[in-house]
Amino acid sequence: MTRLSKFSFIFVFLLLSCIFSLNAESISDKDFKFSLDIPEGFQIDSYTEDGMSYIFSHPNIPVTLVLRIYNNLDKTDSSSVLKNTLSKLSAKSDIDSFYWSKKTCAISSFSMTIDQNYKGWAICAPSLIEGSYINLMCYAPSDKEAACEQFIMSTLNGLCINPDYYYVPGIITSYAFPSQGKTQNKVTINNKTIISQIDKADIEASNFVIELEYSVLKLYAKHALWKEAWQRYYKMIYRDAFGRLEDFSEKTFEALYPLAEKENPSNPDITYAQYLLSWVQTFNYQRAGNINDSDFTSPLAAICGQGNDCDSRSMLLSILLNSIDVESILLFSIDYSHAMAATNIKAPGQTYKLEENQKEYIFGETTDNVTWGMIVQDQSDRSKWIPVTFFQE
Repeated sequence: MTRLSKFSFIFVFLLLSCIFSLNAESISDKDFKFSLDIPEGFQIDSYTEDGMSYIFSHPNIPVTLVLRIYNNLDKTDSSSVLKNTLSKLSAKSDIDSFYWSKKTCAISSFSMTIDQNYKGWAICAPSLIEGSYINLMCYAPSDKEAACEQFIMSTLNGLCINPDYYYVPGIITSYAFPSQGKTQNKVTINNKTIISQIDKADIEASNFVIELEYSVLKLYAKHALWKEAWQRYYKMIYRDAFGRLEDFSEKTFEALYPLAEKENPSNPDITYAQYLLSWVQTFNYQRAGNINDSDFTSPLAAICGQGNDCDSRSMLLSILLNSIDVESILLFSIDYSHAMAATNIKAPGQTYKLEENQKEYIFGETTDNVTWGMIVQDQSDRSKWIPVTFFQE
């Protein structure tokens, strides 16, 4: 079966079992081992018979996405591949190269004329297959590009070229916010002082991602895929923050888990999780002062003492527990205007059953001084909670 015939099966039946797959949230290619988490609603306009090139459009937003896979290219690099692609379109461009996901990649803003004038951004990155490159172009009509630019950036920022480095800052964020050197951060959890390092650019970069994704989320306020848009919003922020918090996650585990093992040898996971839950419950509560702001504090900013809300705390908990392979999710509710963490640890208390894997996750209320598994009765309707999973597919 060829790549195209396998892809066509997906295109007709919307299944996810073949080499190239597309669903409401992501594109993935099993041959070249890359994925692309795109905003909801994109549709396939056309594709080539060899299954190496696809054009997507969005029915509600005037943006076009072009995905092209180049293979069997020897003695070249991302900049050359991108330059050649744009030259064939007679596009005016300014190409820059940078390091991301342990590969040298390329980026360019460009303008071109086809049936009308267009402007946009393009990126190129090597795949895990030697001599192959993933090339993405995302653009809008020139007179609408400024209004669509954040949507374009979010689309490109969803690229992953190596499954082992999925939970790291995206390609656009990494280009816009290169490392500025490490700074020390100190927190106290369960009477233990934990000293870790984050990059000086981390908080600014993570705030950029939050506002970028919030600008996209707002476009789906009255869209049929509003729920999926919210899930992507949280996933994109989580993906950026997870890698930035790697040192903090490791140092926290090293300092606290031995205490949990000593205190509760039969179930140290729940004791460790309670240390973390009790800690985030002490955070300063703060909501956005401007209705146009995202109302979400970066987990990086949260550990540095900036005020935050329930979803910030719940995401931080999920990062810290998932970093030690304790499966955790975020639950949010539009009806309750609230968010919680939930973790797959066997312990007494109220749980949420996740349909996709039939596992039970115990609730973690981050804004009140309670233990895992305790939720107020007027927020107990499971149908009003929407899960956000962070498991890599």
